[in-house]
Amino acid sequence: MEDLPRCLDIDAGYVTRHVWQMQESFEEPPELDEEELAQARSRNKILGKSVAPNLPIFQMNLSPSRLPMPLAVAAPLNDQQLLGEWKKTDLLLVAETVELEPHQAILMGDVPDPQFDEEGQPVLYRPAPPDIIGYIGLSVDSTRHLAWITTHAVQLDFRRQGVGSQLLGEARTWADRHRLRSLLVELQIKNYPAINYFQKNGFFFCGYNNAFYATREIALFFGKRLEKFS
Repeated sequence: MEDLPRCLDIDAGYVTRHVWQMQESFEEPPELDEEELAQARSRNKILGKSVAPNLPIFQMNLSPSRLPMPLAVAAPLNDQQLLGEWKKTDLLLVAETVELEPHQAILMGDVPDPQFDEEGQPVLYRPAPPDIIGYIGLSVDSTRHLAWITTHAVQLDFRRQGVGSQLLGEARTWADRHRLRSLLVELQIKNYPAINYFQKNGFFFCGYNNAFYATREIALFFGKRLEKFS
């Protein structure tokens, strides 16, 4: 719990040049003529089935679209919402910067200029305390043997350096240990960077809801099967 205030310092906002657009369509199926209908009845009679009515054909298409200029999007949850989410979560993993020992810092050239106290004595070097640079939270649905990734963010300066993938890998290890079958995540349709990130980490598109948020923005769902128990 002591890490939560420091996790709030991480900005989960993002900038994107693309958004996903969705198109839905319903098409009435072509009507069968008398000969086709007779063939269908004959075939279904042999199979012991009734002739099912032709149902409307539903199609959904998702495609990325480039924006004329970069779009800055604020974090989807405010501080109070994040704290409420973390209190319900079953797992919260954090990533911290590495605290170097003095001899390691010297080798890496990460030691500041010598400092002296009021009496002119050298002040011993003290490594700075580690900073939290990322987090991931999981909420388990034990009935369905799966976990939702409810919160996941990396500090802007540390993105695209493998921090998020490392957190995701540790979350999967935890899910394997608890014999879960899959991981799921819900994303805003405009969160193009996160959609790419999860797809690169083996998540596949598995559904959507076009009235999921209060703003009626479309939510996309991505999942990853855990091979060990799927």
